[in-house]
Order: sequence, then structure tokens, then C-alpha cells
Amino acid sequence: MAENEKHKINLLIVTPYEDFFEGLVDSVRIPTSDGEFGFMAGHTPFVAALEPGACALTVDGKTKYCMLSEGYCEINGMLALIVCNSAEWPENMRLRRIISAYNSAIEEIKTHQDKNGRPVFTEDSIAKGKRALARMRFIERYGTDQQRERLAGYKKSDFPGGVVPRLQ
Repeated sequence: MAENEKHKINLLIVTPYEDFFEGLVDSVRIPTSDGEFGFMAGHTPFVAALEPGACALTVDGKTKYCMLSEGYCEINGMLALIVCNSAEWPENMRLRRIISAYNSAIEEIKTHQDKNGRPVFTEDSIAKGKRALARMRFIERYGTDQQRERLAGYKKSDFPGGVVPRLQ
């Protein structure tokens, strides 16, 4: 193993749709159900449930952020595996879709039906809303200036007073 690879861990992030990321990284921070968790090469084996939120990947001292949804992370030896429902880089996030998903979740919680009138489980609608909120927070922290401005504009036009309503 090359000297510069000695203190790196091989990270694989997979979704049902693609192998989102694979490579050697210095460190990783993930959003778990117990809070934010960070690890590096040599970490003891562990498994954690993921919550929707930002994942920070540090490679050669430079940090890059991606958005993860629900899933799990497993560390074993020099390999970290993240399996999640979706993973996105900030530049690929569609803001109108995020706002629409949040509005849809709010409506489903109120009516217990989807837009086609079919019954929905409140827990699923709350999870949908949490994913949308996590994406909004992600854009506010790690998106481009243009994305942040567009998100603020969507919030003002879609929510009274620009305030995002609570899920429950």
C-alpha cells in the first residue's frame, strides 16, 4: 500500500439506483439517528442507522458535502459501506421538487390522503417532510449562493411570511 493511502479508509456509498461514491477518504461525518458521527481509517467496527442529512467527505484535506437519506453505515476494517435510499451532491438537487415534497407532506398529514385521494400512513408523510426539511437545511448550509437565493424565494412564495410550517 502506498504511503499516502496508509491513513485512508475505502468508502462506498450505494443507493438502489447507483454506486454514488467509491474512493479512499481521510475521514467521513454522517448523520445518524444518535447525532452526527465521524470516523477515519482504523475505526473499530460498528453499524449505525442514518437519518436524512449532510455527509462530509474529506479527501486530501478538502471536504466535500453530499446529502444522504435514510439507510445505514457499516464500518469493518478499512472499508466503510453506506447504504441509503438516496444520495445527492448539492449541485444536482432540484429546489422546486424539495418545496413541493414538503408541501405534499404537510397536506398528507392534515388529510391522511395523498394527492390522488389514497390513504397514507402519517409516519410515512412525516418521514417525507423530514427528508425535504433536511434537504432545505443542506442547501442553506452547503448550496451555492444562487441555490440559497432561489430557496429563499421559493420559501417566500410558498409559505406565509416565508416561514416553513411545522410537520405536526
